[in-house]
Amino acid sequence: MEIGSLVEQCDGGAVRRVGTVRALDEKEVVVEWEGGESEHLSLPVPESVRTLVPGTIRHKAATDLAALQTEFEVNPVKVLTELVRETGERTTMTALRKQIEGLGIDTGGIADQWGHTRRLLLAVPNVKRDGQNGLRWDEKGSKTMSSIRRRSASEALAALVSSSRKTKDAKQSLSAAVSAGLEELSPYELLAAHARDVPVTEWPRQWAKPHPERVPEEIRLIAAEHIIDMSRARSRIVLPGTEPSPPALKAAEIPSHLELLPLLVPLVAMPAVSFAADKAAKALSGEHAWNALRTAMKCFEQALPVSSGSEDLQDQEERLTPLSTRVRGLLKTVLAKRPKEDDLQWLDFAEEMAFRAYALLADPRIQEQRNGLVREWAQHVAGHSAIPAELREAARTAQAAAAAEAADAAETDGTGGDETATESRGTEAAPEAPTMPAEEPEPKGAEEGSDTDAEGGEAASAEPASTAITTDEPLQEVTDDDPNRAPEAVQKPARDPQAGMEALRRLLEEERSNAETARAEFERQLRDASEALAETEATANRLRLRVADEEKHRAEAETRAREAEAAAESARHGLEEAEQRVEAMSRQLRRRDDELRQSRQTARGASQAQLRQARIDTLRVLAAVLTEVADQAIHEDDEAGPANALYRRALARAAAAGVLDRGALGEETDYDPVMHRAPGGPAARVVVERPGFVWQGPREPEPVVLEQAVVRGVEQ
Repeated sequence: MEIGSLVEQCDGGAVRRVGTVRALDEKEVVVEWEGGESEHLSLPVPESVRTLVPGTIRHKAATDLAALQTEFEVNPVKVLTELVRETGERTTMTALRKQIEGLGIDTGGIADQWGHTRRLLLAVPNVKRDGQNGLRWDEKGSKTMSSIRRRSASEALAALVSSSRKTKDAKQSLSAAVSAGLEELSPYELLAAHARDVPVTEWPRQWAKPHPERVPEEIRLIAAEHIIDMSRARSRIVLPGTEPSPPALKAAEIPSHLELLPLLVPLVAMPAVSFAADKAAKALSGEHAWNALRTAMKCFEQALPVSSGSEDLQDQEERLTPLSTRVRGLLKTVLAKRPKEDDLQWLDFAEEMAFRAYALLADPRIQEQRNGLVREWAQHVAGHSAIPAELREAARTAQAAAAAEAADAAETDGTGGDETATESRGTEAAPEAPTMPAEEPEPKGAEEGSDTDAEGGEAASAEPASTAITTDEPLQEVTDDDPNRAPEAVQKPARDPQAGMEALRRLLEEERSNAETARAEFERQLRDASEALAETEATANRLRLRVADEEKHRAEAETRAREAEAAAESARHGLEEAEQRVEAMSRQLRRRDDELRQSRQTARGASQAQLRQARIDTLRVLAAVLTEVADQAIHEDDEAGPANALYRRALARAAAAGVLDRGALGEETDYDPVMHRAPGGPAARVVVERPGFVWQGPREPEPVVLEQAVVRGVEQ
């Protein structure tokens, strides 16, 4: 809820009245109802008062009922679907009809088609049946993205940051919608999304023109707080060898070429009640605070064309009131922080504000707003005690001189009579500044001289004799009474040596002004060089920090590489040990073969069964060796590794003795209790985890199982 939002007050299920939010603070909200009645409601507002969200059916009915009536006549199902979604609870067609008619929509076009309309509603993916006659909106519909109205990125962000409860899936869906439409978001919305951990995959090259008045207050507040936090994190220096804080890591995600604090300038100068703008005003300082005050001054200058008799004057005063309060505090803070050294920029800013304030006071249009906020602001700035008195006096003098020149030009062009031009020049040459500090009164006789000095070099140099006649009433009386003496009185000041002194004094002042201008230019160049040097030093510091980070990353990479080398070395040792065991087993196999041949020679009378069993026992030893080598090969990631190569060589040698492998790693087959061993229990279909080995002798009808294959059940 913010100023200008529409709200409705319900009595039961019917809308009683609609109003507009006119004022808002931390404790209460002021609502102006239809008919002009105002009501103060304490926060939180009663449940009977609901905010009309832009884009909803109720908001459309309150702002443009004719357009909603046309939309209902063209597509009633779309309007009813939106109403079901906005209701958020179980409803019926009768209740929907009453709500539609209560909003002022004529339903005569479908008076006899409500049953058919209900069937069309149930065809919408997100509208579900609830009971016999009920309807309910289901967010888990199968075609959510093809619903009647797809949320934009701004709407999804507003829903994401709202205080209403949301499920984890809803938050993820809203975050995805925001992330998909990042190019649609304003700078404030983009930073608010970043603050809410929405993935920002691509940042703009430069900020678009900010319009904070188009962004909801809740998003403005989140963006302002995020800008302040990220700016502070950017200003902190991370020392080498220390871990950056979470805010620093968050700030590093935003490209460094995107400046953050300038976004607070239009927010501070926004003429509306805003907690975000108040917080931003307290965070600004230096050049950014000066720019904010310059923008605020521009708002007051643009408010002058509004005449006192217009109906918009009251609304303008309401809009300018929070801005006036905000920038008064900022002006006080800025002027109080005058640099002790190198204060030329501060003086330029103070001089600019004083000149613009006196220009406002001298504007004829400000006379129409004698008690307006524009006049109060101009008087406040023009008479601010923190602005040096010489700057204020120079501004007043320059404005008086400009007004006198304008009056003289108008008189010369014949745009008005002599009396009118004289009166206009007398009025405009002395813009009022009631808040100026009191000065000592000057002697009456010196009054004319002071007025002449106040008009500046240009005004004093423009026809001094004519000016003396205009401002000297007794001389005019003598001229009127005795016409013969008028030329003598007029020509006297021209022959007065004082005029020559004044001319020389003006030339001296011009030379002094030129010298001051040259000195100011030199100081500006020196300041620019200092700023460039500071920026270079800051860049060097950032590069040093980046080099430190790169060195840290390189050290971590070297540590990981050493660990990988150690693991590879350990694997090589394991393979070497496995090769040694294979060689030992091969030697044992050869000894067994030798023993077998010897036994054949020494015991020719032994039975064929004993010889067959002895051979099988010998081959079982070979199968055990192959099983161990197969385990090493299974756990090796690289198929071309040494373990796999050793397994293939050992299998090729075993094949010469008739020993063959059965089952490949990952092969799915039927369970065979003779050939398979299932540690987790048997199943109809199994997957081979380690192959088995059999012996197929030349005289054996069936293969003899030497080592069973290890299997596991197939997951359903």
